[in-house]
Amino acid sequence: MSSEYDDQTGASALPDLLVGRPSRPDRRDHVTVLATEVLHQIARRAVEIRKTRDRAAVKAAAIALTTGTEEEASTSLESLDDPLHGLDWFLAERLGPIAKEIGTLWTADKISFLEATVGASRIYSYLRYRRRPPHVQERGVRKSATFALVPGDMHTLGISAATDVFRARGWDITLLIGQSHDELTAHFESSQDLLFGFSAGSAVSLEPLARLVVALTVARPAALVMVSGQIATEPDAVRGIPGIDFCDADLEASARWFETHTVPQPG
Repeated sequence: MSSEYDDQTGASALPDLLVGRPSRPDRRDHVTVLATEVLHQIARRAVEIRKTRDRAAVKAAAIALTTGTEEEASTSLESLDDPLHGLDWFLAERLGPIAKEIGTLWTADKISFLEATVGASRIYSYLRYRRRPPHVQERGVRKSATFALVPGDMHTLGISAATDVFRARGWDITLLIGQSHDELTAHFESSQDLLFGFSAGSAVSLEPLARLVVALTVARPAALVMVSGQIATEPDAVRGIPGIDFCDADLEASARWFETHTVPQPG
């Protein structure tokens, strides 16, 4: 009796024990885990290789830009550029690390101040003319431009008069007077204009003018720059600043240049 009872108890308890027992692992799960790990390791290694290659290319570009020939400098930047990526990517992933590397070389006395300056100028020149859109004639033009007085300059009469003349001729002119370099830079980043006129009274303004042109180039590489005012009576000094497309103290000459370079609108 007791033996029969014991057998029945054991048999009835068996399903309960099996419920808590882990199921036998499927071989397909092992294959999936293995494949996932293989792909993960390959991808991680590929990223490491790419980063190492990029670091080496950045260092090589820094050397070429500071101590190489013009052709070597241009080739080094072209090899790192990618037409599928926009300006923000190029600045963050390429020019930023290169500029940092040039600074490191200079700090470590591996290049001179002059060589560092040459490198910076070459970066700027490449950025300035990187894929500038061609001037395509289409129906209609957008007669819009920004006029700005160089920070620190007090010669407001000429630029104000020029603004009145341009507006009378149908131009939409944004006039910026008395603004700091940072304020003007913020305007460049938000403006839709592609034509900019900078005005200054004397050679004392050459340095802030150069900084302004650099800031505009970084914010709007496709923008065109005209310089006028008394400073334009010494055009050789002004044209020594990379990135200036036109320089003339004469109002009518400046107006003709602006009319020639009005921005096409889709027809």
